[in-house]
Amino acid sequence: MSNRDMKLDDVRNMLVKAVAAEAGISPADVATDRPFTAYGLDSMAALSVGMEIEDSCGLSDLPPGLLWDYPTVDSLAEALWESMNAELVTATTDGQ
Repeated sequence: MSNRDMKLDDVRNMLVKAVAAEAGISPADVATDRPFTAYGLDSMAALSVGMEIEDSCGLSDLPPGLLWDYPTVDSLAEALWESMNAELVTATTDGQ
């Protein structure tokens, strides 16, 4: 799925799976309103989740503190989705 096709729920689901993989738990056990630190994610895990975000969402040059700036799946998913849509709007208007 390209980032152009991703909906907010797709971004949220990708984050849930990435957090679950790093925390060693089932995706069903990830509450999207709990802080990443509640799952024991440290800076190395944050880097791994960041790489998954870049690969899945087509974003690059993400700030290293992204998971600390948006400390839950819900807040991060919304920020990423808005960023992805802003890039699409810019690309569309630049191409006209």
